[in-house]
Amino acid sequence: MFYNVLKRAIQTHVKYVNNYHIVRLSSSSSGGVKDDIKDALDIEANLFENSMLQHQPINTREALRKHKPTLISKQTREPKKKINKAEAEAITATPAVKKTVPVATSVKRTPTPLIKDTELNLEFMRLTLQDPLMSTLLTEVRSRKRRDKNKQIIIEGRRLIQEALQSGLKMLSLFFSQKDQLALLREHVAQAQQNDNTQIYKVPQHDLKTWSALVTPPGLLAIFERPSSQGLQQQQDKDPLPITVVCDNIREPNNLGSIIRTCAALPCSQVVVTHGCCDPWESKALRGGCGGQFRLPIHDDVTWEQLPLHIPPEMADDCHVFIAENNPERPANLARTSVDYAEVDQTGAHNILIIGGESHGVSDDAYKFMKLVGSRGKCVYIPLAAGIDSLNVASALTLILFELRKKLINKTHNLQD
Repeated sequence: MFYNVLKRAIQTHVKYVNNYHIVRLSSSSSGGVKDDIKDALDIEANLFENSMLQHQPINTREALRKHKPTLISKQTREPKKKINKAEAEAITATPAVKKTVPVATSVKRTPTPLIKDTELNLEFMRLTLQDPLMSTLLTEVRSRKRRDKNKQIIIEGRRLIQEALQSGLKMLSLFFSQKDQLALLREHVAQAQQNDNTQIYKVPQHDLKTWSALVTPPGLLAIFERPSSQGLQQQQDKDPLPITVVCDNIREPNNLGSIIRTCAALPCSQVVVTHGCCDPWESKALRGGCGGQFRLPIHDDVTWEQLPLHIPPEMADDCHVFIAENNPERPANLARTSVDYAEVDQTGAHNILIIGGESHGVSDDAYKFMKLVGSRGKCVYIPLAAGIDSLNVASALTLILFELRKKLINKTHNLQD
């Protein structure tokens, strides 16, 4: 390869010499032959000197290091200047300028237009699931902790909402998807909107289904203020019986709702739901109660240490405690005797009936509480046929409560006679 390069170079220079010779002959007629020969020999000598040079590979890294640009050369560090005490105090006293970070401005939501329905004589707004207002309202109530803090409940269905309005509960917001359902509550809703400034929102059915706790949403959902125990006590139609029902280990919302419904039908003085039971204001419990939560005082999440505080002080000295026990052998192990619920012969000025769940029964704390009253505490049971372990908790409570009611009425009549 090197030979071919050298040959090609010699041919080029020879051609150049010939052309140069012709040009010199044409340009100068006075030149001598000796000068031409001398020039040709000099050119040939230069060509042979260049052909003796050997090719050596170039190291790119070293070549760049030798010919490094001045732009990326290392800058010489200047020695730090010593600062005296006076200058340091002046720098410290100078307030530091804070960098202002641009804050992203929030996009203002355009207000939802208010629709006036002349047929129903109501005003409402249209909302979707993506609307921040709907998410804020329903998220606040879905959380039990926030619901307890704000004292609010969710009620679904036309009939239950009507029960709440007739009981005097304050309705804060109403969501509907079907206009015909709203038309059935037109008078009650119009009065609530006028008196309590209730906000009404129209929501698509599929969006309302997302927030509903039921499999088949009824198309109406309302947010109410939770009724206070003192307010419900004043609204009771007639004097309640001196009975307090204590729920212990009730984990099923439907059963708790049925218990409250029975107590409201009797009616009892109050219902105490101990710590560990389900929420009596949950949607399923409200539907099981059929409006019973709106008609008698309910104290929920009560500890056994707080239970004596819910007994009327004037009746504390003559308070009887009954435990509904579905296992007759358990009182025997605790050195207690259980009696048939129909054979209870003594009742007090105030009576406490403790009932437990079907699977767990009553807790040991219930028996400890019964010991506080001494001989005024009894375990009662319902005799059942062979092969039947127990009744539903609401059914058992109904039998015992109405038997106690009969005893109390007879006792009152005997005193009057």
